[in-house]
This record gives sequence, C-alpha cells and structure tokens, in this order.
Amino acid sequence: MVAGALLSSTGRARVSPDSHTAVFVDGHVHVYRCYDVQQVFDGAWRHVRAITAKNGLAKNFQCVLIFTESKGDKVFAELAETKNVGRWEISRTRDSSALCLRRDDDARLVLVAGRQLVSAERLEVSAYFLAQPFADGAPLDTLVTQVDRAGGVPVLPWGVGKWFGSRGRQVESRLMHSEVRLMVSDNGGRPWLWPTPRLFRTAKRQGIPVLAGTDPLPRVSEQQQAGRFGFMLKGPLSLETPAQDLKHRLLSLKCSPVQYGARVGVLNFFRNQLFMQVKRLR
Repeated sequence: MVAGALLSSTGRARVSPDSHTAVFVDGHVHVYRCYDVQQVFDGAWRHVRAITAKNGLAKNFQCVLIFTESKGDKVFAELAETKNVGRWEISRTRDSSALCLRRDDDARLVLVAGRQLVSAERLEVSAYFLAQPFADGAPLDTLVTQVDRAGGVPVLPWGVGKWFGSRGRQVESRLMHSEVRLMVSDNGGRPWLWPTPRLFRTAKRQGIPVLAGTDPLPRVSEQQQAGRFGFMLKGPLSLETPAQDLKHRLLSLKCSPVQYGARVGVLNFFRNQLFMQVKRLR
C-alpha cells in the first residue's frame, strides 16, 4: 500500500510511514528560460526529501518530474544531449521520453517528457510522454484524440477561470463522453481555501483520475517550486523504462492517487494573478 497522505486544512501533506517505496510525481513542471536548471532540480529534490524525511520515508522514495513544455520550448531535448547540469549527471534510459539524473551526493530524479498544448477554445492540455513538438490550436476533442494517437496521455489541467461558462461545459462534455483515456490535474497555484472544483467531482464520478502538479510561474522566484506539490504512486519505478512504467501505472488507475504537498495561500494566489495579468499586458 502506498504511503497515505491527507491534505490538511493548510494544504500540507501528512504521510504515514507504513509502506514500502513511494513514487512522488510532480505532474506539471515548467522550466522557463529565466530559470537556472540546476536550481529547478535542487529545489525539487529538497521539497520531496523534506516530506519523506519528516514522515519516515527517507530511504524509500523516488522523485519524478513530468515536463509540460509549451510551443518553442525544448529543455527536455537539450538535456537529452547533455551529460551534466551543474552537480547533476544526466543519463538516458531505454525510453526516449525519460531521463535519469544523479547528483554528486547521490540525490536522484527522473525526468519525463511532456508538452503543454492550447486548444482552439483556449483550454490547456498536458500531453504526458510526448517529447516531440506538437501543434496547438485544434478543437479540444480533436487535440485530446491526437495526443492519444501519438502515444501520449492527455491530461486537462485546472486553471483559474478556464473551467467556467462555455469552456467549462466543453471540459465537462469531454469528461462525460470521452472516447480515449484522459485525466485531469489539480495544481499548486489553486489556493487551499478554494473549494474543490466541480469538474474534479465530475471526473471522479466518471472514474477519471485527478492528478496534481506545481505549475510554476515564469519568474526567477518560482524556479525552485517543482516537486512542491503532486501525487503519489506505489513504487519503485523501473529506471530502465521509467516512462513506460509510469504510463502503465497511470492508465491502470481506478481512482485518484493521493496528493502530497501544499497549495499556495490566498495572499500569494492574488500576487500570482496580478503578476500574470501584468505580464500579459506587457
């Protein structure tokens, strides 16, 4: 049984140590151009290590970061051609969509490729396990099908204001009548006081798993946020074929995995929204 975690009223995880290896997965990782990549990896390791150390799992965990790269981004492809990033040594695996990282103090991470796409309705789709560039702009139904046919797993991430009105009805229709296996995802930018979005409840009724990830913002102060929020699975993952293993586990889920970590507070939420509005105006 995987380590159980409950998000408290403050959004922080309480993890019980009555399990074997657990896999901590951040399902929404951006590495923006303003980031120091080594800092991204150091921060992710530190966040997960702190949770596991606090709850007696210090020797029984793996940390996985799933990239969600937007149009024009190619950090994963560049890392695949690199041997080292600072203290981190990079190794290819038998999966073209996964890399293994090892720091000089034996800290370890698994990186999984993925893309962030935008539909014609301006809804986001995370395409897990796809390393190659993928075209935006198709209607949501078409985009989800294209990701599935390309061998990826389509995930619909929650976003502020994006699941209301006509767009919310579009997402709900997809959840109710999907012809392909898809999932939805919470993110660390949703304040802990925010009620559970209605469409997450719809997904659960349909047997669609709700995953989780940090979704950091494009500013330097966010470069160490990866790994702070995500979901847990039973472990360990194969280090020869981690992407294949993870994909199989996600597609085999019968219910939502346990979440770990903390979402932002209300004040930080409003600061983040102000930052993004100013960024759009510029």
